[in-house]
Amino acid sequence: MVSNLPRNQDNRKTSIVILIDRPPNTLTPGQKPDVMARKILPLIHEEKYSVSADSTLDRFILIPPDPRSPKLHFRVIRDDLTRGILFDSEKCDVLFDTMSLSKTDFFRRAGAKVSLSKGFHISYLGFNLRSPILSNLAVRRAIQKAIPVPLWIRAKYFGFVEPVPGFEFQADIVGANLELDQAGFSRSGEESRFTLRYLTTPVREGSELAMLIRDALKKIRIAVDIIPLEPSLFFSKLNRSDFDFFGSRIPRSSSVEPVLDFFATGGRRNYFSYSSPDLDRRIRANGATTLEEILPVLRKDLPLIPLFSWNHGVLLSKRIRTPKEGVVVSDDSFRFLSTLQLN
Repeated sequence: MVSNLPRNQDNRKTSIVILIDRPPNTLTPGQKPDVMARKILPLIHEEKYSVSADSTLDRFILIPPDPRSPKLHFRVIRDDLTRGILFDSEKCDVLFDTMSLSKTDFFRRAGAKVSLSKGFHISYLGFNLRSPILSNLAVRRAIQKAIPVPLWIRAKYFGFVEPVPGFEFQADIVGANLELDQAGFSRSGEESRFTLRYLTTPVREGSELAMLIRDALKKIRIAVDIIPLEPSLFFSKLNRSDFDFFGSRIPRSSSVEPVLDFFATGGRRNYFSYSSPDLDRRIRANGATTLEEILPVLRKDLPLIPLFSWNHGVLLSKRIRTPKEGVVVSDDSFRFLSTLQLN
């Protein structure tokens, strides 16, 4: 792949323009793809699109097998605000999971075509089970009782998230305080029982969740010190167990995607230092690998608290014509683009 696309190939009459927030690491067979490449490669492998010869990873065109179908012109625009401005000025046609919730909701209320589809990424609150405080299950149960997740879903997330099936919440501040009192963390005047370090990244949704957590735990006299970190440092600290608790996501393309990396003893992404003989036996005995299959153990042990699952959000320009059934996002990929046409 060589230089940027010549301007005369950026033909709005025959191309759908899609803005993405980072380039794929490769579109070449045989190389290990990153997250963005995995989203794009199904168009090449399964829908038989080809990559324009003079593309770069920052600006490239996928050519459809049917010449009557529109080309797919991908452009990397890293800044969220810039993507919004380009969409508003009708210089792009598709935004897929690349806009903040507030901006997506703004465009939806302004009359833009916004399509929501069920997704499988799960936001969670993870605990360091080596922490002298959070190793106590009663403390983790108290935190679960103190966070009003159903209220957040209704009031804070604009309908873009849903409850995690099988993990219900019922806020109980009285019960949370009682759990902490009985665990030996008694209240004294207006002072906090203890302070916990909460790691997050500077992404807006992560920062906002951190503040929601801090405000909720203040009601049960737990102080939260929010520590925002760039992703590389964030995961470095997770791998070193240099934290008390944190917010992150379990990325899944479907409900049957294995999550053993997070929960099996010694799992690569088991940041919680969690080890459960019961869970390991289940895995060996019946091959339980999905989040849904192991939720009973997680509800009991609480190495993390699943908060909500994310819907996919697709913003479409007026130029785009969708199938009669609308936009169907069947997985975490751009496969659905092959069903779109230009008006």
